[in-house]
Amino acid sequence: MDRSVVIVTLVCALQTAGFAQAKGPDLSTSAASVRDWADRLMDRDPQVRAIADDTLVEQAPRSLPLLRRLLNSPDEDLQVVTVEIIRRIGPPAIPLLVDLLRDQRVSIRRDAVDALIDLSPHTEGIQAALIRTLRDEDAQVVGDAARALGALGPRASSSVRGLVTTLSHGDPYVRVYAAEALASIGPKAAAATDDLARAVGDPVPGVRWAACEALAGIGAAAASAVPQLIGALEDEFLYVRIFAAGALGSIGPKAQAARDALRTAANDPALRSDAEWALNRIAGVGVSEPNDEPLLSTLSVAPQSETPVEQTANPPIEWDTKTGRNIVWSVELGNETFGRPVVAGDTVYVGTDNARATDPQFQEESGVLKAFRATDGKFLWQDVAPRVERGLREFLLPSTTSAPYVEGDRLYYVTAECQLRSLDTATADLVWELDMCRLGVFPHEATNSEVLPVGDLLMVSTSNGQNEGHMRVPSPRAPSLIAVDKHSGAVVWRAIGAGDQVLHGQWSSPVAANVNGRMQVLFGGGDGWLRAYDAASGHEVWRFDGNPKNARWLPRPRVLSRGSIIASPVFADGRVFIAMGQSPGHGNGPSFVHAISPNGQGDVTNSRVLWTSREVGRVVGTPIVKDGLLYVADLGGTIHCLDAATGAHVWSHETHDAIWGSLLLAGERLYVGGIEGSMTVLRAGRRKELLATFEMAAPLYSRPAVVGDALYLTTARRLYLIAAKP
Repeated sequence: MDRSVVIVTLVCALQTAGFAQAKGPDLSTSAASVRDWADRLMDRDPQVRAIADDTLVEQAPRSLPLLRRLLNSPDEDLQVVTVEIIRRIGPPAIPLLVDLLRDQRVSIRRDAVDALIDLSPHTEGIQAALIRTLRDEDAQVVGDAARALGALGPRASSSVRGLVTTLSHGDPYVRVYAAEALASIGPKAAAATDDLARAVGDPVPGVRWAACEALAGIGAAAASAVPQLIGALEDEFLYVRIFAAGALGSIGPKAQAARDALRTAANDPALRSDAEWALNRIAGVGVSEPNDEPLLSTLSVAPQSETPVEQTANPPIEWDTKTGRNIVWSVELGNETFGRPVVAGDTVYVGTDNARATDPQFQEESGVLKAFRATDGKFLWQDVAPRVERGLREFLLPSTTSAPYVEGDRLYYVTAECQLRSLDTATADLVWELDMCRLGVFPHEATNSEVLPVGDLLMVSTSNGQNEGHMRVPSPRAPSLIAVDKHSGAVVWRAIGAGDQVLHGQWSSPVAANVNGRMQVLFGGGDGWLRAYDAASGHEVWRFDGNPKNARWLPRPRVLSRGSIIASPVFADGRVFIAMGQSPGHGNGPSFVHAISPNGQGDVTNSRVLWTSREVGRVVGTPIVKDGLLYVADLGGTIHCLDAATGAHVWSHETHDAIWGSLLLAGERLYVGGIEGSMTVLRAGRRKELLATFEMAAPLYSRPAVVGDALYLTTARRLYLIAAKP
């Protein structure tokens, strides 16, 4: 082509681009514009889709009429994408969401009201629309409307009457959400006391304890409900009894008539803490955090526990599940396997679900711990945690996520039903069991904690979290972390930790750190605070807030939000590293990684931070430190390498596959798995080198175990032994 023609063509292109930029993107609701944006949003190229998403978010509120048209498409996938864009837009989309509450399609109304839950307090002015939605014909829409009002807390006081009416809804879970919303409103919901007192006698246990929770939130103004609460202290369901005691304590001196019943209730070990707290509140006595008598000794021996680093291993850098290349053996697990494999002696253990039941006598949905012979994958035994009837629908993930700790002929792990168990490794017989729910714990969505041994103690997170409606913490005095005698299962000490400030759930596992000869237990809380406890006594040594003080809780993708700590903290080179995150269901977004000095007392947020990185997204998998480098992977699918001393970003690698917990350093190789089944192998070090990428047949949620030059790896459905085959 002639050079002058090329120049003219280039100039015209630049002028056209400049004009388009000045004019802005076409966001009209014409048929052509709607088709064009639909094509972009559904394009096969992820970069094209991302640019379209970002443009529509940035152009709000101009883009809202166009998004409304896109929702009218019969393409359900496009509807899902459009709803997520509206969620990202946030408060400016509230008028559109209110309009969608009247949509004829149930699915759209459900999406709209669900999005409004997370937009508090900006929804304060649309309470009339939410109250109207409480009369929707779809129970899920009604329940989420109650949740959206509950998210406003005391600001929803004008909605009390509408919520009281909803307490008589035919769907029990709508009644639960209505009661939880009234609990969030607190003392300003006093007008609901009589109706809540009647709800304490509801035929559904979950409604009964939600009503007790609401009466506790109202406090002294709920004194007329004391007789019903006294009766609830004898309810057959534990949570009703616990929450009734808490409500009586919140009412305080006006609950004098409950003293004898509370003294009787205190004879039950599961109620003792709450009953004694209530008695002290009624007597007007100041109450401190419950804590069992501390041990007198000082624990200073570092525990033996697995880490994501194997110094000298040399496993294969690629394998093929279809051809069998470098696959020594594999066995079926369940459908959703989140637990990581643990190899002890000649046995490999892994937590999974019961979707592929090994025992024909037990077919029910449940969490399972399976044991296989390490050499050939032969099934040896399993331990099943049947569903526990707690008076509400099964709100816990029916899959064992805890990695067991094995010591000699004893195995310790946390079941899917919030029980800490000790098993005999030879026979799988139960030695002892501690039901953490009997400590007042209300686990949220899943129970997850690895078992940390420190001397004769086992440190375990309880997973205490928010109620089912995600409105408040129903058990604020229950422990977040406990220390248990490994021989008897007795609780030695307990730490409340985040208390009523849990943002969602608590799923981080504790880590030990020997700091100047004093053994500390580091625990990442569901409120975003890292706390260090003295291992012997459980007394708090220091705490660090991983969130900016002005950050708000925004559980949606691509926005800066308060975060919790889900990944375990890492102690290395005299520093503590924490990566902030959120539940994977909330998607990726801007986040933080911190390095902290563990030599401090009290609140060390400002005094002991060494560096903070804003280069990394939300993290749920434990980072790795080796040779002065920190490796961390986020929910956006990016692997990051940071300088451990300074926080400087050394390199990053995009996998385009969300990374949960599958991160392992073996020798000089970094193995990273994604939830779409991608496996990435990189050479560790300051110079990034990609060694291999390939696909597995199922999602990769947890890190492999390394034994010699072999990997024991789980996908969501299978356990593999991977090694170079002769």
